[in-house]
Amino acid sequence: MKQRFFRFVQSFTRKTSGQRFVPEIDGLRFFAIFTVLLFHLNTAFSDSIGSEGAKGQGAENPFELGWWIIRLDLGVKVFFAISGFILALPFIKQYWFDGKKIQIKTYLLRRLTRLEPPYVIAIILFYGVHVFILHVPFEEYFGNFLASLGYIHTIVFDRSSIILPISWSLEVEVQFYLLVPLLSLMFFKSKKHIVGILIVVLFFILSIYGKNYIMAHHVKYIGSSILVYFSHFTIGILFSILFLTNPNWIKRKSVFWDFIGLIAIFSLFYFYKPQIRISNNILFNLSILILFISAFKGVITNYFFRLPVIYVIGGMCYSIYLIHFPLLFLLVKASKQLAIFKGYYVNYFLQIIILLPLIIIVSAVYFKLFEQPFMDKNWPRKLRKSRTCIRNKLSNSEKR
Repeated sequence: MKQRFFRFVQSFTRKTSGQRFVPEIDGLRFFAIFTVLLFHLNTAFSDSIGSEGAKGQGAENPFELGWWIIRLDLGVKVFFAISGFILALPFIKQYWFDGKKIQIKTYLLRRLTRLEPPYVIAIILFYGVHVFILHVPFEEYFGNFLASLGYIHTIVFDRSSIILPISWSLEVEVQFYLLVPLLSLMFFKSKKHIVGILIVVLFFILSIYGKNYIMAHHVKYIGSSILVYFSHFTIGILFSILFLTNPNWIKRKSVFWDFIGLIAIFSLFYFYKPQIRISNNILFNLSILILFISAFKGVITNYFFRLPVIYVIGGMCYSIYLIHFPLLFLLVKASKQLAIFKGYYVNYFLQIIILLPLIIIVSAVYFKLFEQPFMDKNWPRKLRKSRTCIRNKLSNSEKR
């Protein structure tokens, strides 16, 4: 029975193409998606009951729960760092370790065939919800729909997508995907590792100051672009350099790194806001780097991030991220009726117990149907082959 359940859970494991599976990274994805879920649950629940939520329930210092909750959106920035790590790895192997040469066409096509189908399905689905369930006129949001499909909504409208508000971060991810081949050439073309590291650090510093300028001057149309969030990606790139150049050090585990990891989690929250401060941005990003190191080198933290249930949920983070926000706002309309206790946080934690398992279950179904099939890099070729077979069968049957 246990083995059957374990096989069932493992069937939801994210499939990789061309790279070995690293459970710690999906464990870090779990950390990122879990914090985002809690943050948006607070948003949805407080909105549904007409409350300020965590903002109005003690958010002045770390000894108040609201202080932590209003910072939980930091998980998005952790996602950016994970992307920096994952996408930099093959390019570092190519330039510094004479690895397989990456064909840019293949690289871009793989991003398109892997990530685009689940995203397009989600955009169409929620546009349909607006039109057919919320009875918004078809043409009213059609421009927003097209801009969302093209990952340019924040650039065109200077605001998050009406169709799928969380897609602003996916727009940033796409901007990074497109830049990675050029950036890798700049960072890793030199065989001297120290040169590449210094260039990455330089870009990190420039990005920190660029974010400060854009936020301080409220620059329109690029306030949610790669220009603001590039520093997080560079942290992932720096960790990928450390990961590949010091593999034996990464493998050596110590309880010391568990302790350092706990400090890193606290400093993540502590230095996250206000985001406009340069010192905060530097220390926040360094905290992400230390958390990544701890996930591999800590004894307890490594054990946690390698738990199957943790890395499996983390591996489904894309599906969860795509559909969780509208789902929360839909489900909380019913679950808020159970808010029968005095005090906001008691009811908020009750919502966590009720809604988060539902979100995971629905997301797992979405993952199975609309994401996992596209993890097979050969799915376009297999689809064309199956269509040809069907046409041939129909043609043969007509001849008979």
